[in-house]
Amino acid sequence: MFFAAVPGIVSAATFTVAKNLSFGTLAPTAASGSVVLSLNGSINTNSAATVISSGTAYYPGQAVYTGSGLSSVANVVTMTFLNSSVTLSNGAGGTVTVNNFTITPNLQVSLLNPSATANVGGTMNFTAASTPGTYTGSVQIQASSLLGGTATVTLPIMLTLWRMLSVSQTVPLSFGAIEVTGGNSVVRLSSQNGNRTVTSGQGGVNLIQSKPGAAGEFLITGNPNASVTVTLPSSATLSGPGAAMTVNNFTRTPSGENTTLNSSGTLTLRVGASLNVNAAQAAGTYNGTYTVTVSY
Repeated sequence: MFFAAVPGIVSAATFTVAKNLSFGTLAPTAASGSVVLSLNGSINTNSAATVISSGTAYYPGQAVYTGSGLSSVANVVTMTFLNSSVTLSNGAGGTVTVNNFTITPNLQVSLLNPSATANVGGTMNFTAASTPGTYTGSVQIQASSLLGGTATVTLPIMLTLWRMLSVSQTVPLSFGAIEVTGGNSVVRLSSQNGNRTVTSGQGGVNLIQSKPGAAGEFLITGNPNASVTVTLPSSATLSGPGAAMTVNNFTRTPSGENTTLNSSGTLTLRVGASLNVNAAQAAGTYNGTYTVTVSY
């Protein structure tokens, strides 16, 4: 009597990448922060960044463990990250870190279902030194089972960072000097050139030409050639020695709510509006504020 080994009954399992881990395209709204990508594909920017829907998509990574022969018989698969933290680089000196990796727990394979897919998530951390660009890196994951042995896969990680969007006023909006001579009037300030016209109650005011108005001017800075949305207020209030005056019908140049930054990532925005002057408006200086919101 003798026993002979039968080759090929037990064979090692394989572990392969099905999908890279992608944090998509993000624009920071703070100097530093973290973004969490979960196993189910949801993303939490923690108010530190904006997801750019027109950019690359975000999604969890996927790694597939496939048993073969006896290695797929009711086999529990254990997943382990060989890196607790990895650094991604954009090739131009910028870096971000990714840590707090998560993976689908309690994976099992069987003869009927020899493959199991694990989703992979994590937390991306950026700082002021994380310059715009496309970031790449990878994390190593080890899968092991009682019958299938150990297999390791290198899962690529991707991220695109845009420039932080900023808005700064360079010229305050001003209606200049106006002489009140009668009843209610409306003074219109052009966003194109800052010229003033009386559009209602022409006999109620006199525009003093030696003290003209000026359209509000803002410098918008962001990612080159990016589309941005500009939102103006519906109204604002000027306060002074007399009754408050309403400012409304805000307009912009370039016109339209959506516009595009130039190849340098900048745009000059000019804002005009209408001033509603009350009858017998008291003389003096009137001031107020308004908000311009710009978003990717």
